[in-house]
Amino acid sequence: MIRTGTILKAEPTDMRARRTKSPRTGKESDIVAAVDIGASKSLCLIAWLADGPDGAKAPEIIGVGMHGANAPRATGRLSAAEASLRAAIEAAERMAGERVRSATVAMGGRRVICRRIGVDLEVEGGRVTQEDMGDCLSEGAAAAAGEGSLAIHALPIGYSVDGEDAGRDPRGLAGATLTAEVLGVGVREAHADNVEALLERCNLGLEDIVAAPYAAGEAVLLEDEKDLGVVLIDIGEGSTGYAVYEAGALVDVGGAPLGGGHITRDIAQIFGAPVREAERLKTLHGAALIGPGDEHRLVEMRLLAGAEESARITRAELSAVITPRLEEILELVLERLPSSARARHGLRRAVLTGGGSLLVGAREAGERILGMKTRLGRPTSLAGAPDAATAPQFSACAGAVQLAARARAQGREARRDLRAPARVASGGVLAGVGAWLRDNF
Repeated sequence: MIRTGTILKAEPTDMRARRTKSPRTGKESDIVAAVDIGASKSLCLIAWLADGPDGAKAPEIIGVGMHGANAPRATGRLSAAEASLRAAIEAAERMAGERVRSATVAMGGRRVICRRIGVDLEVEGGRVTQEDMGDCLSEGAAAAAGEGSLAIHALPIGYSVDGEDAGRDPRGLAGATLTAEVLGVGVREAHADNVEALLERCNLGLEDIVAAPYAAGEAVLLEDEKDLGVVLIDIGEGSTGYAVYEAGALVDVGGAPLGGGHITRDIAQIFGAPVREAERLKTLHGAALIGPGDEHRLVEMRLLAGAEESARITRAELSAVITPRLEEILELVLERLPSSARARHGLRRAVLTGGGSLLVGAREAGERILGMKTRLGRPTSLAGAPDAATAPQFSACAGAVQLAARARAQGREARRDLRAPARVASGGVLAGVGAWLRDNF
């Protein structure tokens, strides 16, 4: 864990800060959008911030868009991602009847950098205040990302006062030194620049970047699961993200470079089928376990030789290809979880989400490989969302729109300039970040 020096009070500290736009006025300020740019498809959700029963703003989904991303060699991945994202945004805007100007982006787990940060603060007045907590988080945000990276999250894990555990809310406790343990999450500036450039090509501004596994956890996990300890595993097309929660706090986030697309390519290579045919076989007939009679159930598939060439395989043969790769994905995630006994052995529950979790037998494979009670997770608590938007592949996007709505409702305009964060003077921007942290934590 990285530990910063003791601070008397939060003095301006150099960090990769961002400029904020002036708050929008009118109806547009009550609309938020989130996008998830995946290897095989792009997703977009548009939400209206409606007044909830308690007077707080709550997101209500008014637009949903999804479009596949095909990347032929002639056009390349960037052009395919642009076309897919543009189509998803346009579909969501047509459904919503609104034009969005900026969006929050869910960044895949393998793209993020995670570190624990310790901050010591000398408490003035002898009792911990809200301002003291905000100062600790502000200092943690300054150290959340290393050289060449941009901080996107600084989340409190826990506090202690004079060495005694103070939980997650130490306000009012007497003591001389407040110690905060902060989870800093960052992303490489090159990835942030690429995302911003891609959005600009689709006539959108970049409002915020959030870690996709963290966003998926906000949409899928129950509060009791977070309190008891849980690992969320988001199986995407090109990679798999994970987020670990303990005692209600996010303590680790990351990803592995394997996903459902690797299962598809295994099927295509082993049986000699086109990639699209392999995806169809996986979706309609694939399973991570062999059921009774699968050795005799035949599945017809088209071969690479041509549309007129076909072959038959059994569902057992198909499962024999899918199962090892899915187990490898889960084993790789398990290897990347925190190695401490508290994090590794304290976890007793896992939640699978993302498109890859829809494979028959994925839950059973999770329990067998992870050694934890496992369930399948879908995004919940999204008012107005059609059934299609509650599928596991929408988890990260649904969580991103919830985080964007929460930030907007708290009065923070989160549009950031990621192109030259190091050139922004630390005084004004860091002071603004510190003020927001003090106001909201």
